[in-house]
Amino acid sequence: MSAILSADGFRFLFRTDKGVITRDVWWLGTALTGAVASVATVIWLVVSPLAKHDLAERGLIDPATLGVHLYLAVYAFLILLTGVCWYNLTAKRLRARGHAPALAGLPLALALLAGAAHWTSPRLVEMVPLWSAWLIDTGLVLVLVWMAFECGLRATTHETE
Repeated sequence: MSAILSADGFRFLFRTDKGVITRDVWWLGTALTGAVASVATVIWLVVSPLAKHDLAERGLIDPATLGVHLYLAVYAFLILLTGVCWYNLTAKRLRARGHAPALAGLPLALALLAGAAHWTSPRLVEMVPLWSAWLIDTGLVLVLVWMAFECGLRATTHETE
C-alpha cells in the first residue's frame, strides 16, 4: 500500500495507461481521483453564486466575480486532469481483466456529452430536448455500473491478484 502512495506509485498509476493493476489498487485510485474531483466540485458549488455579475449590484470590475471565474478555470483544468488520471488507472485494470483498455474512455466521453446536453438543453429547447440529456445520463449510469462491476468487483482465476 505504501508503495502505491509513493511518488513512483502515483506516476505508475496516473501518468501512463501501461501495465496492470488489481481490484484493490483500482478502488484506491478511484477513491483518490473521486475525492479530488468531489472537493473541487463542492468548492465550485459554494462559490458559483458569486459568478452571476449584475452591474446594478456590483461595479464593472468586481474582485469576487473575478476570483470565482479564475477558480472556474482552475476547476475545469482539475476535472480534466482527474479524468485523465482515472482513464489511465482504469485502462490498466481493464487490461488486467482482458478487455480493451480504450473502454476506459467511455464513461468520460459520456460524462462530457451529458454535461454538454444539460448545458445546451435549457438554452435550445427546440433543438436539444431535455429527454436527450436524460437518455445520455442513463447511458452514463449504466456504463459506470458496468465499469464498477468489471473493474472493482469481478475477478477471474486467470487474473493475477
